[in-house]
Order: sequence, then structure tokens, then C-alpha cells
Amino acid sequence: MTPRIERDFLVKDDPRQSEVHCSTVQAASGVVYATWFGGSKEGHGDVKIWFSRRVNDTRSSPRVIAGQEDIVHWNPVSFLPSPIEDPKHLIVYYKTGTPIPSWRTYYIISHDGGETFSSPVELVPGEAGSGGRGPQKNPPIILSNGDWIAGSSREVTLENGKGLWDAYIDIAPKPDPTTPESESFTQGEKWIRSEFVALPEDRGVEGGSFPGEGVIQPSLWESGDKPGHVHMFMRSSVGRIVRSDSKDYGKTWSRGYKTDLPNNNSGQCVTRLRDNRLVVALNPVPINWGPRTPLILKISSDDGETWQDWCTLEDSPVPEGFEKVVALETGIVNDGKGEFSYPTVTPTAHDDKVGVWVSYTWQRRGVVVCKITDE
Repeated sequence: MTPRIERDFLVKDDPRQSEVHCSTVQAASGVVYATWFGGSKEGHGDVKIWFSRRVNDTRSSPRVIAGQEDIVHWNPVSFLPSPIEDPKHLIVYYKTGTPIPSWRTYYIISHDGGETFSSPVELVPGEAGSGGRGPQKNPPIILSNGDWIAGSSREVTLENGKGLWDAYIDIAPKPDPTTPESESFTQGEKWIRSEFVALPEDRGVEGGSFPGEGVIQPSLWESGDKPGHVHMFMRSSVGRIVRSDSKDYGKTWSRGYKTDLPNNNSGQCVTRLRDNRLVVALNPVPINWGPRTPLILKISSDDGETWQDWCTLEDSPVPEGFEKVVALETGIVNDGKGEFSYPTVTPTAHDDKVGVWVSYTWQRRGVVVCKITDE
């Protein structure tokens, strides 16, 4: 079945934010929320967190919802804890600081559908050097036991200049109603992190089984017929999406292993549709720091064991003279030509057609949001 694709630019060639990147999208009944970072250049002090929403097909003008002068802002992640019961309760997590290993995570909350946001609060204070706790790129998911679980990662630069990347999980437990009032908390105030996902012992060794930096930016799903069985896909330096699995609601994880899905050491995202199929968005390029084109969706009907092509969102040629993506710990250097990257996928609202919303970077000049449904 050929899917139907509806495409819209949230922003394009805006002089206030000449470079934009790393968007996320969330959907509830009649409304779609989107966030991204934008400024003169990734890693510069004027980069802020931007927001737009679409209510009943009317899109709001982009506006800044978080930003302090001369402080770099990164990787906003929007999250709806209860999209059916409370669709106006929106949380936006984001990173601040530079270089990347010094990131801290803050969050702001809206209770009126993005009309207003709270003042920023640090997610886990006192975590200097962690690279920022909580969601790193992709939205948290809500597990069958009520816990929120977020894909996190840490990026370290070694003395020899090489990167060392590791992924882990942060869990915001559902409060226990029997807990004494003196020990009670609101969900999202307390986060418990897992150990790093184990990788082969020769990780980072050129010519070994796992060359390059490692893994970052997990995206997550829980098996529909096996409560507590949670799975993560990770961006990697080995030309493939790397996977890990948990059987205890994300507390412990298997050793990471390569899948057949290609990865160009760029962002990917997976989500579950209401009909139990999975959709993953990625650049199908099996080259470390390879080109960020094309951008496609794949779909699975067997809980991620096998995948079929679903649709192509972008397919422009690789720019002439492109060699590789150049990434420093202060940000990406490339100009973004021919780049369609960092997708986020989320299910359509419960009262909408079964499908997904996708947001992604368009040549670093714009942010696109698509709605994809079966015809």
C-alpha cells in the first residue's frame, strides 16, 4: 500500500535563525507541537530553542521559548506525558553549554498548549561532565508500568582527540501512591540512570569489530505483547544501527549488537503505531559520517525483527565535493547542503488516521513536518 505524505515547512530561510536543526514533534487531538534549535550556526552563542504549533490546520509563527545570550542551546525534545487526557501538558527538554561533553539538561513546562512556558529547571542538578541527563535527541516513551523512559548518552573527547561515546537509559519512575508524603515526588522530578550499554572490547580500534566513537542518541519501543521488554536503536560509528534489549522495564540492557539497518552516524528515530507496527526514520547510508541523504521511513510488522521500505521523504543527490560530515565537540562544521537529517517520528493522535508525524532538518535552512498515513 502506497502511503500518503502531507508535507509542510515550519521554518525556511528565516534571517533570525539562518541555521536550524534537531527538531522534535508531538501530536494530540487537533494539535501538533514542534521544537528545534536555531541561530546563526550550530554551536554559536545566539542559538536558541524555537517552537511552533499547528492547531486545526493553522500553524503559529515560530517563536523562541528558551534562550539566554551567549549560552549555546541544543537538542530540544518535546514530550506529551498524557496526550489523550491532558493534551495541553507539554514538556520541552533541552541542552545548554559548549563543548558537548559539558552539556547540562534543562526543561520547561506548558500547561496551556504552548501559550506560555515555565521558567527553566535543571533536570538533574550537580551532574557536571555527564553530557546532560535525560532525553538526548528522541522523545521519552511511557512504559506499560507507567514509568517514563528516555534514551540518553555521553560524549567524551579523549586526550588524543578521538571521541568516546556511550548510551544509557534514564527512567522517571511512576510515583507509588503508598509512599509517605515526605518522600513523595511528581513524575519527571526524579530520574534513575542505567549502566552504559556494553560494546565489544575492541570498540574504537581501527580494523576491529567496532571502530569509531561508539553509540549515542537511543530511540525506544516496548514490545506490545511482552510488558517490560524494551528495545533501543542507537546511532553508531560502525555503519549500522546498533540495538540493545531489556527484559526488566529498561533497568538492565543486553550488549549492543549491529542490526541490518544502515546508519551514517546521524540521528534516527523509531516509534510504534496504534496498530502495533513500528516505523523507523533514517538515512539509509552504511558509511560512518556519510552523507545525510536520502531520508526514508521503514516499517515492521514483527516487532522490529524485519523491516520493509515504507516511503522516501527526501532524495537529493550528494553535493559535489562532499567527503564526509565534519563534527567537532563544538558542533557540525558542514554547511548542510544536501542534508535531510535528524528525524523524529511520533504516532498520529488517537482520533486521527493511523500513521506518523515526522519532523526533520532540511538542508539546515528549514524544518519540515510530514504526516504519513496509509492511503
